Amino acid sequence: MSEQTTQKEKVMGKINEIKKNVETFIADVNVNELKESLNTMVKDAQKDFSSLVDKDLGSLKTKFAKEKSILEKKAKKFYDNHKKEISALQAKFDKLVKSNGKKVAPKVAKAAKTVAAPAKKKVAKKVAKVVQKITKKSKKK
Repeated sequence: MSEQTTQKEKVMGKINEIKKNVETFIADVNVNELKESLNTMVKDAQKDFSSLVDKDLGSLKTKFAKEKSILEKKAKKFYDNHKKEISALQAKFDKLVKSNGKKVAPKVAKAAKTVAAPAKKKVAKKVAKVVQKITKKSKKK
């Protein structure tokens, strides 16, 4: 039994020694200072991160603005090209209607309505061919 008591005493002695070491460490290190230093480190890291993100967002905004203007120009050009084709189609349609002795139909903005307007099949076929030619030309561009 004496061996058990000596082992218990040794273990208790080691535990007490560790306890004293921890207490002296805690006494040497001010926990409040450690907390403050950690908080300042975290705040600095947040500032650095937010500045990087803001810089990236600024560059992305300018890039999107440039692409937006380019796309708007392309869309306007596309619209203008098709507007010319529709007006040309309307003129051809008017000529076909006059050549067949029909009354001139009122001008319609959309090409689909101009194809459905003629009463005779021959005129409708000619207009359909013109529409197909124009769509082929626009697809090639």
